Amino acid sequence: MTWPHVKLSDVADVVRGVTFSKADVGSERSDTIPILRAGNIQDVLILDEDLVYLSPNFVSEKQILRSGDIVMCMSSGSANVLGKSALLKTTWRGSFGAFLAVVRARPEKVDANYLAHYFREPAFRKWASSSNGIGIKNIRLSDLAAYEIPLPPREEQKRIAGILDQADALRRLRARVLEKLNTLGQAVFQEMFGAHHSDWPEVLLTDFVADKDDIKCGPFGTQLLKSEFQTEGVPLWGIKQVNKAFSIPTHEYVSEKKFRELQSYSLEANDIVMTRKGTVGNCAVYPDHLGVGVMHSDLLRVRVDQSRHNPIFLADQFHYSQKLSHQIDLISGGAIMAGINVGKLKALKALAPPREVQNEYATKIERIRCEANKQAASLTSCIALFASLQSAAFEGKL
Repeated sequence: MTWPHVKLSDVADVVRGVTFSKADVGSERSDTIPILRAGNIQDVLILDEDLVYLSPNFVSEKQILRSGDIVMCMSSGSANVLGKSALLKTTWRGSFGAFLAVVRARPEKVDANYLAHYFREPAFRKWASSSNGIGIKNIRLSDLAAYEIPLPPREEQKRIAGILDQADALRRLRARVLEKLNTLGQAVFQEMFGAHHSDWPEVLLTDFVADKDDIKCGPFGTQLLKSEFQTEGVPLWGIKQVNKAFSIPTHEYVSEKKFRELQSYSLEANDIVMTRKGTVGNCAVYPDHLGVGVMHSDLLRVRVDQSRHNPIFLADQFHYSQKLSHQIDLISGGAIMAGINVGKLKALKALAPPREVQNEYATKIERIRCEANKQAASLTSCIALFASLQSAAFEGKL
């Protein structure tokens, strides 16, 4: 179905934000007005953080926000933020700064919720991100007012908005569940190994391995040349993959022959792999499904003696233990660039509770992470569903 397109100014008012200087900003008082800024535009409007306060003298009546207003970012150094918007769904007496604008729907012509969903549609965001400016980009109010939107009948607008609301609510629910699961691991760690369990011994990291070469740095210099990288073979893993817990692929490989030369730098299932530059001290457990691999020179490997210790427990100490994080900070400072070497890593001390306690923790964490993986997959499906419905909605195919 093809709907007519109308200029935004035909169905809504576009209101410029309040101009002020730092000297004009006051404190929160009963006689000042809170002002939203670009950072307040998230999935929803954040109305209780990062506000500034102005005298009412700076704010005209039309710049006072009303329920149903759509607040949009009109100026930014990031194309991803430009044109980002959120709908005010409540009554809130406040205003908005000069880098923002409000689109105020005329209820007899367009449904505000429909319009808010349209502004999140990829075609509009692409238009907004390509707006004028070098460095700081800007959307002109006149350009926004002249922008043409599809305008189905009012009842159809409400139907579309209702469907997209439901799909978006499902997406947000999945995102909240995943966020809670991702913070649960630290809570479990603190519950089992927090300050109230200080009676467990701390031992050198070398006590967690069977052989001195189980703690090792990746190959240096002529041991592995960039000219030896291939597009297939044995995978070569780097900082990017560790930072993403090996959830993203590598595009670098070495031959079987080269791998045999680099056997001592191999990665195997349950090895702890740590970044020694960049995101210093970040680590991940190497997954079983990836098979054997090789580490880059910017990585360190800790191959835990699994007859005495659990690698998941030790890796999570690097993530969640304040004591261990403090030790990493102390040894990683460099005059030019922060970094860790094998000698410094071996000198670290970590908590060493009984093996059965480590295993109990690992079992709990694996259950949480298994559920988190399910929720992440569900969230991906919800995002894809929302995008599909969004695309169909504004093409008249919903």
